[in-house]
Amino acid sequence: MLTSKATSEMINEWKNIYQIYKNKLTPNRKSGKAVKSYFCTKYQPEILEDAVLREVIKENILLNEANFEKLPQGKVPEIVIYIIKDKNILVGIDLVTGFYQVEGEEVEVVAEIYDDLFVFRGLDEKDLENYFLVAQYVQLQNMNKEY
Repeated sequence: MLTSKATSEMINEWKNIYQIYKNKLTPNRKSGKAVKSYFCTKYQPEILEDAVLREVIKENILLNEANFEKLPQGKVPEIVIYIIKDKNILVGIDLVTGFYQVEGEEVEVVAEIYDDLFVFRGLDEKDLENYFLVAQYVQLQNMNKEY
């Protein structure tokens, strides 16, 4: 998760990583149901019924071109919302697209959960055309390995 303004050095690094890995990666994006299962197993959250938050997350899919294009034609988002009480983190997951949104006051904790879900979910064909997403995925994968 990018939590600061991108610098030209960062962008150049992302583009270099992209050039190295773009032909080595294959689509591996998991379903929204798989993301939900992974999240629930790992973080043990409680389900949260909040119609307003559900609508906000739904609009983040419907009103954002990159998110909307992942929604199959004729389908609507199916949002489930969770809270991790001890960390005061809210997570909304769309079971249809695999989109997720992580909210909380502690940026480091939000970023840690966001990045974990990002790596687990993987990338689809369209994502593999985006140098930032490829670089972020590769960098996070490498952080989880001993290099």
